Amino acid sequence: MALIQASIEQLRIGHYVHLPVGWQQHPFLFNAFKIKDQQQLDIIRHLDLALLTVDTDKSDLPLAPLLQGEEQAASPPSSHISSPSPATSETAPFDDKAWRRSLRSADKAFGQSMSDLREALGSLNLKPDEGLANVAQLVRDVAARLREHHGPLGLHLIRSAHSDILLQHSLNIAFIAMLMARELEMTPLDIEEAGLAGLVHDIGELKVPSQISQKRGELTRAEQNYLNMHPQYGLEMLNHWQAFEPRIRQVAHLHHERLDGSGFPLGIKGGEIPPLARLIGLVDYFDELLHPRGASQPIAPNQAISQLYKLSQKKFEQPLVKLLIKLLGVYPPGSMVQLSDGNLALVISTEPTQPLKPKILPYVKGQRSEGVTLIDLREDERSITASVKPEELDDAQRHFFNLGRRFCYYFAF
Repeated sequence: MALIQASIEQLRIGHYVHLPVGWQQHPFLFNAFKIKDQQQLDIIRHLDLALLTVDTDKSDLPLAPLLQGEEQAASPPSSHISSPSPATSETAPFDDKAWRRSLRSADKAFGQSMSDLREALGSLNLKPDEGLANVAQLVRDVAARLREHHGPLGLHLIRSAHSDILLQHSLNIAFIAMLMARELEMTPLDIEEAGLAGLVHDIGELKVPSQISQKRGELTRAEQNYLNMHPQYGLEMLNHWQAFEPRIRQVAHLHHERLDGSGFPLGIKGGEIPPLARLIGLVDYFDELLHPRGASQPIAPNQAISQLYKLSQKKFEQPLVKLLIKLLGVYPPGSMVQLSDGNLALVISTEPTQPLKPKILPYVKGQRSEGVTLIDLREDERSITASVKPEELDDAQRHFFNLGRRFCYYFAF
């Protein structure tokens, strides 16, 4: 085994690397692995490492010497961004006031979507055509905003005060799925269908008693079996209303199927699962990891990312898993982190071009969070050195960050 110290700029696809950081500080399954694609290479280049170790015996190519000018050439190019939005500007300095306006706008948009979805679902029994049309309109309005935005698009943390778990979950799935569809360069219609499938994928839970579907403790076997009927209920409901395209109804029925055949209700595998059901199933799985039914508190979003990466090797398409991690960031919004100066901070926004450089709210003892200046780590000398579990916060820190029971997301326009 030939281990050689190398700079980040010398790395290429095919090099076998050993990362000198803990597993919580990167999204990879192992600390030692062969770089398979450009996305892995870009993430490594954003780990704030000066040197790492390359095993040349396990690499596909030798480690070339660093030539003059190679450092600039090796850096990933900045994306061209035509929108003046502070969420995507790579050149303009970070504007705290503009970013807070963006956060408030996202909170308002998410709250309005909650109200619209609640009203639409509430009218399904008496006026199903009107309710379904309103669900579709909600998606079309969001899709129109996505079409108007150019360049990379990330996610904001939403401080939702609502208590309806099904609505929050459905909106999370819809918005993240639409962002993934956009990143996959799907057609505008396909992006709308991804959002619509996300909104109605769990509609069958409306037939499950709330004392089961919203139970915070562990479910009994009988309760779990009842809950596992919701895909069949969802298909029956949508068929009865003749709602949407058949592929949307398929998602309601098949979003718990897995590539290895371990899912339900049919236990189908691989190519038998429709592509849209695979995408929605992955996002649904992430949100379930983030908000486990048997826990009184959610786990940290970066912990959910780590679990997703480790547990999904045979269950989901790995390109989709990597795309989801790219969009959410290594530290998704809602993650508590420790900075290189020892201070605590809350990740409030991420962007796919900078997976390790999110926008954060730093903790300042004795102050209210509203009066503390936000930080863009792209412009700050500090870096994230570790993740922090929510239960490790003291009362003052918990009050300052005001973390709720659920993590909700909306686009960082």
